[in-house]
Amino acid sequence: MKVSEKLKKYQPNSCNLFFNALKNNKFFHAYLLVGKKGSSLGTYAKYLAKSLLCENDVFACENCNTCLRVEEETYGDFLRFDARIDSLKIDDIKNKIEDLFSRSASEKRGIKVYIIENIEYLNSKMANALLKFIEEPPQDTYAIFTSENEGRILPTILSRLEIIRFKDIDKEIFVNKAKDEGIINEDFYLLSYLYNDYDEIILNLTNQTYLKTKEILIEFLKRISKKEESRFFIEKEIIPSLNTKEKIYIFYDLLIAFFNEALKNKLKEKIFLTPFLGLIEIINKNIPDLEHAIKLILEDENLISKNINPSLLLLNTLTNLY
Repeated sequence: MKVSEKLKKYQPNSCNLFFNALKNNKFFHAYLLVGKKGSSLGTYAKYLAKSLLCENDVFACENCNTCLRVEEETYGDFLRFDARIDSLKIDDIKNKIEDLFSRSASEKRGIKVYIIENIEYLNSKMANALLKFIEEPPQDTYAIFTSENEGRILPTILSRLEIIRFKDIDKEIFVNKAKDEGIINEDFYLLSYLYNDYDEIILNLTNQTYLKTKEILIEFLKRISKKEESRFFIEKEIIPSLNTKEKIYIFYDLLIAFFNEALKNKLKEKIFLTPFLGLIEIINKNIPDLEHAIKLILEDENLISKNINPSLLLLNTLTNLY
């Protein structure tokens, strides 16, 4: 499904707001797109950047040279960063944005756009620099930010942004669609917990990074009743296997999904991950304080973007769940 179609179908209020702003040349100088994990906020942000720069229609045509160059990030007046991934390159981000601001537009459209995804992961130095960028934007320069946790963003920054909140999409909508298309399986259920976007779920069904990380997590959960065995598995299998940020984030997100479902099951509420009921019951039997464990997982996940040894972080999380 095209981005414009998804925006119209699943986020109609946001779609109308952006359409009118673009059509009437009233696009605000700095937007913040907020949504739950897996809402494809980066995709929407880039689509809006294309729409600002494309000359063929109100919303981006997606086919012209400009749209294709923005997609490939080779357009001269466009920058994109992900603060969660690029957290150790803050000075580089700052310098590139300052360069974009200081020079004249290099493309004939005369509009400059920059995107920073997951701005809640910016350190205080970059957050203060960003505040200055927002307060004193050059003419015809636009910023589009995304966040999955606006509560971690400085209030002084939030007050200067036009905040657009993307609504959650009922997971059952995705499941029913997958059933109709005959592609439902246990991975679809898990990925529906991680992504608020049907296309992202389908795309990741064959993602080997996801599949291997899921297998490691499931093997760990099977062992949590035996502390010595689980400790050995953490040190010999989990830590060596989770050797990239992408894998570590997936692992933590899946762990949170299972523990949230276990808590719902304990409270006699309806669970979503029905294909994994056996594992959920194992968690319930062996983790006495699920709320404490969930809090620990969330806190440690937030530390991934910091300059912290990932092996020690994983070891801390998994050995302190009990």
